[in-house]
Amino acid sequence: MEKAICPVCQGSGRQPVSPEQERYKQVMSGYDSATNTLPCQNCGGQYQYGRPSGHVRLNREGEACTHLYQSRNAGRCLTDYTCVHCNDSYQIDSGD
Repeated sequence: MEKAICPVCQGSGRQPVSPEQERYKQVMSGYDSATNTLPCQNCGGQYQYGRPSGHVRLNREGEACTHLYQSRNAGRCLTDYTCVHCNDSYQIDSGD
């Protein structure tokens, strides 16, 4: 599987705080006030217990993917997420 530099964080593993996140940034996990960034949610930070790697799969056009995930309930507290552009997938278990 070929990978490329993440288009969201340009390989740094950090992404700028979005306008929607600005209000809550101080309480968000991984927020860095020195750079006003959060862990990238496109190259690994979106996975449960994941860390951004700075690299992503290629999409169908052969370019670095900016993921768009669709979710599917896979059980009582289990949700599957699959990217519509590159088929990257992960699961989140929200059960206690």
